[in-house]
Amino acid sequence: MKSKSLANSNQHLKNKTKAKKLMVRSLASSTAIETGESIRQIEEKLKLPRSAVKRVKLA
Repeated sequence: MKSKSLANSNQHLKNKTKAKKLMVRSLASSTAIETGESIRQIEEKLKLPRSAVKRVKLA
């Protein structure tokens, strides 16, 4: 029996736009719990294009 991928079988993941929003929200809330930062602030950082995020410079 051929099994479907989770993205194809889960109704919440079929809509890619909604799935991405839910993933960002989940990541932001998990990070907020550990860092104490607001979920909204973390979500905004995650929505920024990668080039706009400050990079860590190595010594």
